[in-house]
Amino acid sequence: MTRTARLAAATAALGALLLGGCSTTVTGTPGPDPAPAPTEGRGSDPVAWADRVCGSVVTFTRSALDKPDFDSVPDLAGIKQVLSDYLGTIVTGLQQGQTQLDAVGRAPMTGGDEAVTRIDDLLRQSEQKFAAVKTQVDGADTSDPDAFKATLAGAQDALEKISTPDVLAYLAEIPRANRAAQKAASCQQLASLAPPA
Repeated sequence: MTRTARLAAATAALGALLLGGCSTTVTGTPGPDPAPAPTEGRGSDPVAWADRVCGSVVTFTRSALDKPDFDSVPDLAGIKQVLSDYLGTIVTGLQQGQTQLDAVGRAPMTGGDEAVTRIDDLLRQSEQKFAAVKTQVDGADTSDPDAFKATLAGAQDALEKISTPDVLAYLAEIPRANRAAQKAASCQQLASLAPPA
């Protein structure tokens, strides 16, 4: 058989397969793929992913919004302690948020991993800044009212300059993540809270 004849025969056989289809009958009933859906990355549930991302800042946000009550504190030492405890709770919340964010896993959509990195960077920066303010408060001299007042004023000024991550805004920049966030319980919870001051 010549090369041309072999090529023609192969082409005819291929055509028969494509046009005639498979003649083998497969028994059984169709069913879903038994392989489990991935828990992260492509093919994973975007709502579950968004829920984990939003959940990473809920603890910190709640801590920041639970403002200390100074009305029942009798002296400057008490004010210092209450403020230090409040700042410590925020720092702990930021640390917990970083741990939770580390466990979020790869995003199921383009741009999601970059949003997580952005949130993580701000959580780390915020933790360092809140910790620095706590150190400043802890070092305040309560025996000198004027010096203590100046320390508190400096602490307040530093707190006002701290930028915290706006997770919902970052997710809103990614259409698929935004749709997922609207269905995620932690994101809805976050949306119901005012941003931390």
